[in-house]
Amino acid sequence: MLASEIRRLIAPALRECPPECGIVTITEVDVTSGLDLITIHLSALQNAPAAIAFMEERSGELRHALTALHLHRLPELRFMIDGRSERGSRIEKLLDGES
Repeated sequence: MLASEIRRLIAPALRECPPECGIVTITEVDVTSGLDLITIHLSALQNAPAAIAFMEERSGELRHALTALHLHRLPELRFMIDGRSERGSRIEKLLDGES
């Protein structure tokens, strides 16, 4: 529930990612039990590192958006590349006999 609310508050910023990132999506939101750290996993069709850098630059503004959750203190935000789709593609290539 909390993770989905965080996703809802952070997701609008993805529309402003630079065009070289391609389509950027939030694949997972992890919240520590003490609510002091939120890790947001991102997937980008083209340039995931640029998407991470863009979101990190906006982290102050995005943390402020989390005030709508009425938490006792604002958690830190961490953005990570979600490598699951890349790993899936590698596995598919291996199964197809490609290297």
